[in-house]
Amino acid sequence: MTRGTGPYPFPTLPGPVRQFVSIAAAVIIFFLARSPTSVLDEGGLFLLLGILVLGSAWFAGTGAALAVTVLGAIFGAISAGSTLSAAVHTHLALFVLQGLLLTALVAELRRARRAAEREARVAHASRLEGEAANRLKDEFLATISHELRTPLNAVLGWVHLIRTGKLDSNTSQRGFASIERNVRLQAQLTSDLLDISKALTGKLRIDSRPVSLRAVVQEAVTSVAAAADAKGVRVNLVAPDVGVVVRGDADRLRQVVWHLLANAIKFTPRGGTVQVSIDANDAASVTVRDNGPGIDPEFLPRIFDRFTQADASPTRSAGGLGVGLSLVREIVERHAGEIHARNDAGDRGAVFTIRLPLHPEDQRVRVPPRPAASNGGGSPPLTGVRVLVLDRDRDGRELLAAVLEQRGAAVRLVESVDEALEVLESWRPDVLVSDALSPDRDAYSLVGKVHSLESDRGGRIPALALTTFSRTNQEMRRLLSDVHCDLPKPVEPAVLTAEIARLTGRERRRARR
Repeated sequence: MTRGTGPYPFPTLPGPVRQFVSIAAAVIIFFLARSPTSVLDEGGLFLLLGILVLGSAWFAGTGAALAVTVLGAIFGAISAGSTLSAAVHTHLALFVLQGLLLTALVAELRRARRAAEREARVAHASRLEGEAANRLKDEFLATISHELRTPLNAVLGWVHLIRTGKLDSNTSQRGFASIERNVRLQAQLTSDLLDISKALTGKLRIDSRPVSLRAVVQEAVTSVAAAADAKGVRVNLVAPDVGVVVRGDADRLRQVVWHLLANAIKFTPRGGTVQVSIDANDAASVTVRDNGPGIDPEFLPRIFDRFTQADASPTRSAGGLGVGLSLVREIVERHAGEIHARNDAGDRGAVFTIRLPLHPEDQRVRVPPRPAASNGGGSPPLTGVRVLVLDRDRDGRELLAAVLEQRGAAVRLVESVDEALEVLESWRPDVLVSDALSPDRDAYSLVGKVHSLESDRGGRIPALALTTFSRTNQEMRRLLSDVHCDLPKPVEPAVLTAEIARLTGRERRRARR
């Protein structure tokens, strides 16, 4: 509190001293009024005592002011002696009433002052909080700009070098690997921003079912293999022979483990080791341990807070948006689990442990293996399959055409719903691939229009939508209710061709052979 503010003047004086001074002043006034040389009559005495009541309330508080009021009434009665006339009674009554009113007035003023000071403190704290939020927003926007530009710098640089045609085969392959790695990184950053937005608005949903924890962790380890190899970090998986089944969303759990592994690789020095282990006792647990520098003890309590980083300066040694670990905690808690972070013994690296509840009945469920992601060469052929592609973006249309034609499909490209309906009746495609997002959203209605057509006019063909939204988004569930399959962007070419083969029956015929 600043100097000069407080409930009473002279803040160094204790309360008992203040009360003693007030009562002593009342006694002194009484004896002065009783002295032979005094010029005070009863009216003057009560007036002076009234002033003392006001001063006591200001100087020593309500208790002292009430005590002076009582003493003043007693002293006034003593001064009047045996001649308690009507005028003396009136003076006494008016003095008591005046003392009570003055005491109440000063108490109310002091209460109003305390309320004003409290509101000022709240306003000051709110202003500081707002300034901190603005700084955090500016830092976060600067971080986003840096993190999104960094992969683009590598991509554009390698594209320029490859287009010159002066690179040897090995260097070109390194360039293509770098481009793929950085594009995937940027896609992951964008996905994290969308997921954290859903978490903030309460729209992050979990599709829960029995999941093999080892399979989820193995997929995450495979996903970070390229980044680990590029940095020379070894990732070891330690898992029990007996399968551990938990109840949750396999994709979200894989996302959690991926974030922890990517974070560990980021902070592990070249040539270091990251260990991920699975355990099951009273609960299923996944532990990710690295041998990096560890977590700053001062930052450790805030490590799962949104948009926070131990070092948010532009010169920090490790990148990131500061949302990954907060998203990890959000997903784990949505699975009724918990996550803890600590430093290893001797601060030789960070240790993150996830604990998920075990359900005994799930351990008897046989979880079917998730299909492994295949490369372009392993995707089924689409020879003779006619595909109609609707996409307003020219580059997007040309990319889809190149991917599908490489697998033998015949492709027609359109950029509007009207063109798509015309080609549907004249060309009769086997499958429709549509970009689900458009300025007026009429691409959503295309599928419904197709289904309303007669079969001889191209109706009832399988439809596949490419969307930037999650399938757990309820609005997308409604808008894409007639779509046979929806794939999030960016879509893997192998996944796209495999889905088209499945929709047209090619995958089943291939499996029978």
